[in-house]
Amino acid sequence: MLGLAIIGGLTGGRTETAPGTSVTVSAVAETPAGVIVPPGVIGKDPKEAKAELAALGFRDVRVESVDGRQVIVETNWRVVSVTSMGTSVATTTRLVLRVDKSQPSTTTEAPPPPPPPTTRSQEPPPAPEPTRQTKPAQVSYKNCDEVKSKGAAPLHRGEPGYGKHLDRDGDGVACEK
Repeated sequence: MLGLAIIGGLTGGRTETAPGTSVTVSAVAETPAGVIVPPGVIGKDPKEAKAELAALGFRDVRVESVDGRQVIVETNWRVVSVTSMGTSVATTTRLVLRVDKSQPSTTTEAPPPPPPPTTRSQEPPPAPEPTRQTKPAQVSYKNCDEVKSKGAAPLHRGEPGYGKHLDRDGDGVACEK
């Protein structure tokens, strides 16, 4: 298919083609009031849309999100509307491209390939063991009543505040009940 864009004082006309060919004519009419803002920028990324509008003579094009915020980094956005679209305006008019990230891409990029299969077991990794909140290293308790009143019972060997005098049965757990 042959694409042909006609820019200028086009108001209508006849297009002849050779047998077996088709021609798509996309006309942008220049009127005494200015240039018609083309709807063809919808679905494009802002960079492409701005380039197309610049080719028509528009120099003041702003990119905003659909909620009205100015977009600085224009990647991953798609044009969803244009101010004055389909109307004739002077090329000095500020055009605002409204963009949204949720719009599907019009480019035909292949999705990334799936990761290669692994020979390891597909079991999920083990959950991390819960960590015990420890007391500062200089903690010491006189007796189990004090440990319990501070909410630190039971104490395990190696934890701050553990002492052999608090572990009656010597099993490594102090003030257990």
